[in-house]
Amino acid sequence: MKQEMSSVDIKYIVEELKSLEGARVDKIYHDGDQIRIKLHIAGEGRKDLIIEAGRRIHLTTYIKEAPQQPSSFTMLLRKYLSGLRLEKIEQHDFDRIVKLKIGEYTLIAELFKRGNVILVDKDNVIISAMRHEEFKDRAIKPKHEYKIPPARENPIDVSWGKFKELISSQEVEIVRALARSLNMGGLYAEEILLRAEIGKTKKANELNEDELKAIFDRMKEVFNSPKKPNIVYKDSAPIDVLPIELKWYEGYEKKFFETFSEALDEYFGKILIESAKIERTKKLQDKKRGLEVTLRKQEEMIKGFERQMQENQEIGDLIYANFTFVENLLKELSKAVEKLGWEEFKKRIEEGRKSGNKVAQIIKGIDPKEKAVTVELEGKKVKLYLNKSIGENAEIYYEKAKKAKHKLEGARKAYEDTLKKIQEIEKLIEEEEKKELSVKKLEKRKKKWFEKFRWFVSSEGFLVIGGKDATTNEIVVKRHMSENDLYCHADIYGAPHVVIKDGKKAGEKTIFEACQFAVSMSRAWKDGIYSGDAYWADPSQVTKKAPSGEYLGKGAFMVYGKRNWMHGLPVKLAIGIVEYEGEKLPMCGPVDAVRAHTDKYIIIRPGRTKKSELAKKIAKIFEKWGYKVELDDLMQILPPGNGEIVEVVE
Repeated sequence: MKQEMSSVDIKYIVEELKSLEGARVDKIYHDGDQIRIKLHIAGEGRKDLIIEAGRRIHLTTYIKEAPQQPSSFTMLLRKYLSGLRLEKIEQHDFDRIVKLKIGEYTLIAELFKRGNVILVDKDNVIISAMRHEEFKDRAIKPKHEYKIPPARENPIDVSWGKFKELISSQEVEIVRALARSLNMGGLYAEEILLRAEIGKTKKANELNEDELKAIFDRMKEVFNSPKKPNIVYKDSAPIDVLPIELKWYEGYEKKFFETFSEALDEYFGKILIESAKIERTKKLQDKKRGLEVTLRKQEEMIKGFERQMQENQEIGDLIYANFTFVENLLKELSKAVEKLGWEEFKKRIEEGRKSGNKVAQIIKGIDPKEKAVTVELEGKKVKLYLNKSIGENAEIYYEKAKKAKHKLEGARKAYEDTLKKIQEIEKLIEEEEKKELSVKKLEKRKKKWFEKFRWFVSSEGFLVIGGKDATTNEIVVKRHMSENDLYCHADIYGAPHVVIKDGKKAGEKTIFEACQFAVSMSRAWKDGIYSGDAYWADPSQVTKKAPSGEYLGKGAFMVYGKRNWMHGLPVKLAIGIVEYEGEKLPMCGPVDAVRAHTDKYIIIRPGRTKKSELAKKIAKIFEKWGYKVELDDLMQILPPGNGEIVEVVE
């Protein structure tokens, strides 16, 4: 199973990632070997770029929960790079090294061996790195110049003459010569040889010119193949992810993707999820194994106590079953010991055994210290104390049986407790595996055309759009306003141009809402003004033609003729989740408009809460209602400036 990207993979992904050039760095996260850069692209919104040292780089929708405490490297990257533009992304030669020029800094992703992520300044001096390391020919440490490891030949740019010279001089198998000398890896070397119909074990220096030329031509063919991103499966399990389709995997199950990033994300995202699952359950599995060891020991203890209880009970019963014999034996042996003493008694017993004395033969042991003898009764060895009565001797064994029984009860309870703990852990493991992972997949929906602008759907069902800045104001009027629409604008500097689509069919309520929207989305909100004036007009009255001697900049228009004014419009909005054109969308608009489309909404007005904090509060309320809305999406639709929540309607 593929574990890291090859130089070929990096060539294709970098070509694709060039679309990120111009994006703004929003936030950076670091966890283990992974760096995630949250980017914002004008008109497109959020993109997440994942860099995993030594493994991969691509856009991702699998978002691993960020550590509660950011690392020092995270804080450093945020300090230097947040808010800057990603100006350029490139692969160094044909190496597994990607350079991201961000402002005047460069973030270098080393995707070979253990890998690293390094931040350097405009003079190529290291500011910091994920890992500080020292090698024979270079050091990855602050204030050291960043040096790239010695490069190998680039198979894309190599000439026929250089290729022939490089390969024909090697006394190794051709597959190894290609893989190592031209930095392409084993898979692509085998693909080229397969297409050239040349055995991979042939010695490179034994190939003739025709064979070398065939290899060279097939190499150029492979590396100029049209992009066809795919994941290769074997027995339903993913084994490889590729930017192009290879003959090597002919006959294998494949899944194709529009972009290589999507393929890489699907492939490595599954690995990440599997790793997260293993990590989540590892501690529980370890605890379970420890308890299973304890359980086995407790099983042995239970068996031991059961054996002790049974044996002692049986001996006590045996003494009483042979009452007369044991009582007489105790009397006779006590008299003999009293008369002879223990040493002489032992001698007499030994002599008696030899002479065949029946009493002596049943005595199996003598313990002067405890004043006891061990005798054999019905095949069992029984220790009898000569200084105790028959009842007292039996009671000793019954007492031992009681103690063993008591210990047995305790051992059984401990066993049950341990078994219960194991069952609880097994349940937790099962629950953990069913739980939503700390790695979540962001489902990226295709945004509707009007979401590039400020927008809402009126209480009468009319779509209303407005500009966010000079560029989008220009677009709203020039591209999206037609003769059937109505135009609205607030009497405030920098207010958005607002268009009611099919507005000539709209009622007074929609026109009122659109004018209120124009006021609320203006500087009035930012300046903390609670009411303002706006007007509406026919689209034919709106023009880019300036009065003589004047110039209208981007986003500015003249309105000639009658303006239909509305005064004292409240600067107040609501935000809720509404269904429009078959999708649930977060919408910010006049209170009446939002109320008409949802039962749950949040009313806001100008206030002291930072816009970003306000977005977080709204996101939490939405989450409580069962809606997961990205903060970026909320920031895009909220009015400009700080605000506060007036009321939560649910």
